[in-house]
Amino acid sequence: MPDDRYSIEARSLRVAGVASHDYWVLRGPDGKDMAELHGLATDRETNRAIPIGTDEKKHSLRVWHFVHDKDFAAEHGVKPTRESYIQEGQQHNTVLTGTREEVLGRWNAAVAAKEPLNALDLNYPNYGFKVFSDTVNSNSAYRTLGEVMGVPVKDFGGVIEPGIDNRMTTPEEIEKLRNKDYPVLSSRDAPGREAGADTLLAGARDGGPALDTALRDLQASPQGQQFAATAQGEAQARSVADAGRDADPVQPAAARS
Repeated sequence: MPDDRYSIEARSLRVAGVASHDYWVLRGPDGKDMAELHGLATDRETNRAIPIGTDEKKHSLRVWHFVHDKDFAAEHGVKPTRESYIQEGQQHNTVLTGTREEVLGRWNAAVAAKEPLNALDLNYPNYGFKVFSDTVNSNSAYRTLGEVMGVPVKDFGGVIEPGIDNRMTTPEEIEKLRNKDYPVLSSRDAPGREAGADTLLAGARDGGPALDTALRDLQASPQGQQFAATAQGEAQARSVADAGRDADPVQPAAARS
């Protein structure tokens, strides 16, 4: 990762060996984790996060921002914490790598969404899921925060992810919470995807080495190779057609009439 690039990472914490608690991690240029965003069951009386909600009358779904980096904590007016859900061997996917301005612009939009989302005071379902109605839990917070950031909301294989298809609020409200300076990215826009026109445009926006990298990625991608083959075939066809026209001398207008 270049020295000036930041990233947003999706991670999966295994629960009871079969389920997943999905969450977000912000990483700095050195790859170190700067902060985490979670949806957690929270005791309404003590306002403390708990491992799992067991009584929806007592426990609420809340967004939590764990900031590890001292300078980033100071920017948000909070104290850095060692509290973390990151563990070795967790499944993870980097969904965005970019400039500090863009990555923090997206991340901070999710942090700002914490207050209005927590004000909803949603019940945390007993033991994390509902049987006869939609489950809105920590994974729903993960989706909601990902959509606020406008990054691909990755799911993980080999685990159950209850609530991941639901949100804490409506898509219309999520749109209001987004940072409109940056477009919503699809799964194709995540690092490691096949390069396309949007990658090239992003490289053109950043300029310099970013544009060179985007061009190389585009040329190496299946789409780029297909485009090159098609363009080469069309160029050869035009060359043959032009050669045919050159071999047939142009007749005077009187002769063609």
